[in-house]
Amino acid sequence: MSDPAKTISFGNRVGIASTTLKAMTAASARLWTWPFKGQQGAHNYFKDVMFQLMRTQLGNLNLDQETYTRVPTTEAYLSFCKDHGTPPESALAGQQEREEGPPLATWYDRHLDVHLLELTAAGGGYVIAGGAGHFSYLVDMKDTLNAQGSDTAVLILAYGLAPENVYPTQLTQAVEVLRYLVKTTGRIPSDISIGGDSAGGNLCIGLISHIAHPHPEIPALHLPTKLHVALLLSPWCSFNTHTRAYQTNAEKDCLDRRALERWSSAFLGSDSPFAGDFYNEPVTAPASWWEATASVVGEVLVWVGGNEVLLDGIEEWARRFTKGYGKQGGRVNVVITPKAAHMEPILERLLGYKGDSGTGSAKVVKDWARAKL
Repeated sequence: MSDPAKTISFGNRVGIASTTLKAMTAASARLWTWPFKGQQGAHNYFKDVMFQLMRTQLGNLNLDQETYTRVPTTEAYLSFCKDHGTPPESALAGQQEREEGPPLATWYDRHLDVHLLELTAAGGGYVIAGGAGHFSYLVDMKDTLNAQGSDTAVLILAYGLAPENVYPTQLTQAVEVLRYLVKTTGRIPSDISIGGDSAGGNLCIGLISHIAHPHPEIPALHLPTKLHVALLLSPWCSFNTHTRAYQTNAEKDCLDRRALERWSSAFLGSDSPFAGDFYNEPVTAPASWWEATASVVGEVLVWVGGNEVLLDGIEEWARRFTKGYGKQGGRVNVVITPKAAHMEPILERLLGYKGDSGTGSAKVVKDWARAKL
């Protein structure tokens, strides 16, 4: 589905159709070759075929084609609300109170504390918008926590997408929405947890960095208390696409190197003076940088799938973060789920899974959230 206001060349339209055909052909071929892949493929038949389709689609689109075919996060959220019987007036609750700023997709009574600030557009690489799989995951998380007596509310920041919005726009928006919650609505930081997957995880880490070490282009945010916890799923920590995991996990994951290189370039912008800094590429920061973050957030979960191409970057960042953050008393739990793919707990929702897929990744994350949120 595309935005009718957008235009695209005839050649790019043909390219979209051609890429779709390539993806379907590649997935069809995978139906026959998966039994011979052994440990080189995804952990089950269905996922292996679907990941092949996704990798081919992502790898062969260009940026113009990607932005043309995406549905904005807020629009996708409103459609999800309509399809699932959620009152549409809840979709932008709080937006009317704000004179400017990014839209906020919400599942909460504005009179309750916001327990989970979700910093993600839920699509990919700061370029692709969110969709039903991610929204379904968050609703399930909210309902699970509320069932055990927690008045959990979820607020989604529908941040500006690249290439129309380049870094540090998204970090500025994340800082401002947290400032709005604390300074304007009077919510207590220790009642607020932040969460994000992939690029959203990158944004969460950037937000934590900014509170500890204010970004030179973004007004500082001083919080009266620590944030409660941070829940990071497959956080995008490194833009380096030439690590070992890009080879060993190339046919096990849903991501394609070409897509990640395209997204990082779009996000950073060709003339960005901040490309590769500690805020947008956290793996480049030394352990000492993270010492101050122990005063920003009380506890952190870093979840990553063992079959991810992003695995090496996440592990290296987690090692440095644990050394610095932990030195000052911060509690961090790094979980690597064998055979799981990139942001698998959410991806499974997109693929239609209702229960355990065999890796147990969704249960790991949900159990941690139930214990901490």
